[in-house]
Amino acid sequence: MATTRLAEYIGRVLGGRYRLVAPIGTGASAHVYLADDVKLRRRVAVKILHPALADDEGFLRRFRAEARAAAGLNHANVMAVYDWGEEADGPFLVCEFLGGGSLRSILDRGTRLTPSQALLVGLEAARALDYASRRGLVHRDIKPANLLFDDEGRLRIADFGLARALAEAAWTEPSGTLLGTARYASPEQVRGARLDGRADVYSLAIVLYEAVTGRVPFVADTTMGTLMGRLEQPIPVAPELGILGPIVARAGRPDADERLDAVALGSALQSAAGDLPPPGRLPLAGIAALDDTQGRLDADPTELGLPVPPSTTQTSATGAPTVIDMSPPEHGAATPFGHGAATPFGHGAG
Repeated sequence: MATTRLAEYIGRVLGGRYRLVAPIGTGASAHVYLADDVKLRRRVAVKILHPALADDEGFLRRFRAEARAAAGLNHANVMAVYDWGEEADGPFLVCEFLGGGSLRSILDRGTRLTPSQALLVGLEAARALDYASRRGLVHRDIKPANLLFDDEGRLRIADFGLARALAEAAWTEPSGTLLGTARYASPEQVRGARLDGRADVYSLAIVLYEAVTGRVPFVADTTMGTLMGRLEQPIPVAPELGILGPIVARAGRPDADERLDAVALGSALQSAAGDLPPPGRLPLAGIAALDDTQGRLDADPTELGLPVPPSTTQTSATGAPTVIDMSPPEHGAATPFGHGAATPFGHGAG
């Protein structure tokens, strides 16, 4: 996708109804655009996958099946998938637009979450993972870039189904890759074993550890060293985590049979909430437009073996962030985000 200039897509209409407005994210396998749904008159996010995938029948079959499954998910903490389609330039997904940005964007600014804030993030994510697991879905790529927020700070998990579809794609990056982000992959993913929802819990435990401490455990100088370091060791108990430390360690045990599942993780977090102060409002990063020379790359690329790209920030000629208009189109249609304030401990959909 590096050969495709982001600006070339602006103004195009996909599927006869999704007019691309501005690029808002890019990674190894896809570009993401803010778009207008001209039929329903609302803002949406459109993820355009790599053009090489358009001719991959194995991927397209899995992509169609996973897109349908993801579209059937209806949970307060799962990003809604509205539509999907295929164009000459590659398949695309249409999702709800979330203006609060990602956890990755928060962390890339040097901000760390308090234990109370991390607990709320973990609780909402655990509820979403439990919901998906009960429906037979394993995410396989839980990482800060896939934890998004609406304008009020409510968490949504993005990209359910996409990691599994990419696993069956013949296309890889030139260097050759394995699926699953190295820094957040579970031991069973490293071993190539059968996965269930506990693999996602492990990845979430890594995310919570990083969100509070600013460090990712087991990171080594090489991808292989990063992967091998977690096969026998539990996630360490960091003092910064406080009361969350033992919970994160239990969610990060290398043996899935000894690990908390999503239900148990949610229960443990809920029990710990009474011993923590209420969470402050999350320091949301928001969304900024990208150009062709400075993009907000996914610092946790889905494919293993890729170098972690530098984090860059889009700026205007004056040095100020280039912020796109997040308001709905002038016709005044309701935006797909804004489902109420972030839930305090003990409230929200289960």
